[in-house]
Amino acid sequence: MKPSLRRTDSINLALAMQALQAALDQAAALSVRVSIAVVDAAGLPIHTAHMDGAPLQCRDIALNKALTAVGFAAPTRVWEERLAGMSDAVRQGLPLQPRMALFGGGEPFLFEGTAVGAIGISGASEQQDEQCAQAAVRAVQQVLKAFSA
Repeated sequence: MKPSLRRTDSINLALAMQALQAALDQAAALSVRVSIAVVDAAGLPIHTAHMDGAPLQCRDIALNKALTAVGFAAPTRVWEERLAGMSDAVRQGLPLQPRMALFGGGEPFLFEGTAVGAIGISGASEQQDEQCAQAAVRAVQQVLKAFSA
């Protein structure tokens, strides 16, 4: 590889579709209606769904959760604790940044410690959004496990 180039692993559409289906299945099991956004390692949306009856605003919130999760390679639920130890300026300023969602429902897809994509879920309670996102993570991990073995 040339020193001025960088290669990044990223999920593809087929894997994004599996993740999204796992999240939809979990939402159905919970009897909730949600919006789902799956992004690749660069934060580009590659698969989305908006369940019938899910609130309109949830589309953007789900995408923001996915972007936050992939950008920081961390679940969005960790931000409450992270912000507690930061200055007032950071605690007040970070939530105002565009495309940031600092509450549960966003999960990164990690491969060898690097975010290769993420999912964001919005429309149910924070806990239910997290359950749907974690179902997607389990589905992705099952597929990626074959590559790291």
